[in-house]
Amino acid sequence: MPAPPLRALISTIQPSSGGVPAKTRWLVQELAALGITSTLAWYEPWSCSPELSVPLPHLLSGRRPAARREPVWPEVPGEAIGAWLPELEFSHYWATRPWRRLIAAADLHLVTTGNPLCAYRYLRSGVPFLAWVGTPWHGDRDARVRTFPWHRRLLDRSLNGPVLRRMERRVLQATQGRILTISRHTAKELEELSGRPTAGVLYLPPDPALFRPDPSVREPWRIGFAGRYGDPRKQLPLLLDAVQKLRQKGQPVQLELTGERNGRQLLADALQHRDLDAVVTCHPYLEPPQLAAVMQRWDLFVIPSHQEGLCISALEAMACGVPVVSTRCGGPEDFVLPGRTGTLVPHEAPALAAAIEAICSQPSLRQQLSSGALAWMASNADATEARRRLRLHLAATFPALTAMDGRDG
Repeated sequence: MPAPPLRALISTIQPSSGGVPAKTRWLVQELAALGITSTLAWYEPWSCSPELSVPLPHLLSGRRPAARREPVWPEVPGEAIGAWLPELEFSHYWATRPWRRLIAAADLHLVTTGNPLCAYRYLRSGVPFLAWVGTPWHGDRDARVRTFPWHRRLLDRSLNGPVLRRMERRVLQATQGRILTISRHTAKELEELSGRPTAGVLYLPPDPALFRPDPSVREPWRIGFAGRYGDPRKQLPLLLDAVQKLRQKGQPVQLELTGERNGRQLLADALQHRDLDAVVTCHPYLEPPQLAAVMQRWDLFVIPSHQEGLCISALEAMACGVPVVSTRCGGPEDFVLPGRTGTLVPHEAPALAAAIEAICSQPSLRQQLSSGALAWMASNADATEARRRLRLHLAATFPALTAMDGRDG
């Protein structure tokens, strides 16, 4: 009888929208091409499913953290898992009984995440793991912590922060783990934290059948951004200020945003204050085919962020031949090459507006940068090369896959 398929457990975050679910979906597809089945598991926030966790008032009640099984994508099962003491952020990464059950049942243990902490659940079990990481812990949440009320900031500074930093260092230094990053910037940051090199950089390749140029639909002066722009790290007010300055100069700029379910409601006051209601279009999260069709219209992709591990959506735009203007915020500095693929600017609205204007008002410059963006993607984020490199990392991490090189995907 043929051997049963290998089973992979992927420790991740809630698979809704954004860069981490995009990475996870690609990884699941690549594992399936090798005959490996995947199960996703994640900490389910207490605010979403309080019945799964055991907060402090119920600590002596006899309750235990529970799990809820739910499909994620067709034929891909998932488990939402609660935690002990969800008030304490570091407890979200403990290997509770549901996690230990899933770890024991899996042959391969992987992580797709923003920061490295989702791998902490594997440490006690001693299993080898491959983690594909977007950013250090502090970069992933620094802007979010600033929005906390004073008592949560105090708790974070005195308890959560110190414990989470130690947990992150343990993950990065674990000999059982192999750490892949999504950008050279992230690799450098993680190496400084751990004192050891990472396994390398793996850019998520956009689907070439979807994300490709279509010059016939491009609209001059239509610029865009895709991502969870309600996240304070995305610094969307900076982009709105730049658009306002361009409109005041008489430029016909239009801004298109995608990635937030209630984006129009979220931005209502900001748009009204800047008199931008008529020039900003807000889409919800779009599936890849719809997102590609929107991006192909754009003259320019703009990243106004305070911090980015990479910005996967910018690579998707570049695959459509769209140049990128970005603040200096980390990961985008890997691929936004001034004069070649786009422009880098400081975190100032006049500088951002000037960079947008320079490209959108000069079709020849825009075409030059578009060609450069496509060339960079072909050299650095090719789907076939990404698949080959992933398989090498899988084989190097998991002894069960040492014979994988001879398989066809």
